[in-house]
Amino acid sequence: MFDPIKEILKVVIKRKSLFSKFFFFLTTISLLYLLFLRVPTYTSHAKIFINSKENPIPGKSFLGGFLGNQSDGARDVQILSEIIIGNTFFKQLLNSEKIISITNGEEYNFKAFIANEADSDNVEKMHAHFLEILKMSFDSKRQIITIGVKSDYRAITKNLSSLLLEQIESSYFSYKNSLEKNKIKSIQFRLDEVQVSLSKIQSTITAFRKENLEYEKSPKLLIEYENFLRERLILEQTISTLYSQKEMSEIEMKLNKDLFLIINEPYLPTYKDEPTNRKLLLILSLFSFIISLSVTLIVHELKKTNRMNL
Repeated sequence: MFDPIKEILKVVIKRKSLFSKFFFFLTTISLLYLLFLRVPTYTSHAKIFINSKENPIPGKSFLGGFLGNQSDGARDVQILSEIIIGNTFFKQLLNSEKIISITNGEEYNFKAFIANEADSDNVEKMHAHFLEILKMSFDSKRQIITIGVKSDYRAITKNLSSLLLEQIESSYFSYKNSLEKNKIKSIQFRLDEVQVSLSKIQSTITAFRKENLEYEKSPKLLIEYENFLRERLILEQTISTLYSQKEMSEIEMKLNKDLFLIINEPYLPTYKDEPTNRKLLLILSLFSFIISLSVTLIVHELKKTNRMNL
């Protein structure tokens, strides 16, 4: 069982000079990278809770089958995560005048900052860079979104995350309000239709009474008149229901602000992002050891083969 390990140890001892030089060389390169080339990054995270009411979509519907039976909050979390990485959201960030950083007395808003970071003023390239520095995760069941933006500087990552949080809140309200506005628009359209129908049936009833002054004496005319009244009652009840729905949608628009809850505000990060230099040094040292060992064994086998051929 231990024979292969013993053989490897014998080879390493025999070729210890080669192994040591190679391992020292790789370790030195790793240290130089950590000390002079690697730039540590910081990320200021924020947490959002979407407190929507439960309103499952039936599983038999297309949307219900696609997303499953979820609460409004679970769906909102998924939709909001797609909004955040979208072009429209990014363009709204570009329009912000909030100061992200101050360098040599010069103030940089988001657009100037991201253009400088991406080394381009092309919107697509800036958006691609934004997605690289964006850190986002979400939990649909718990209805929580965690967002953050990484940067080389602690203050900048906090400012970026604060701006991101403000735009997310604005975009969420815009999304929710647009749903209610569309609903109100549809209800109003239906209301107009029903009111026209109600006006017509009222005119029909008035005309019927004028043309049939003694309709109560005729069973046939009485039944016809009662049908008109029944139709008017249905239309009046429909109008009442539609007005109630419209009022509820208007109330929902006002209550949307209560659905967006910030659990953790962006903060000034104390520690650098993982992995730390210490952990990374251990990882690089392990790779250096494996590479040095592999090279030593290969060189040993090559020399052994050459001797046998001679």
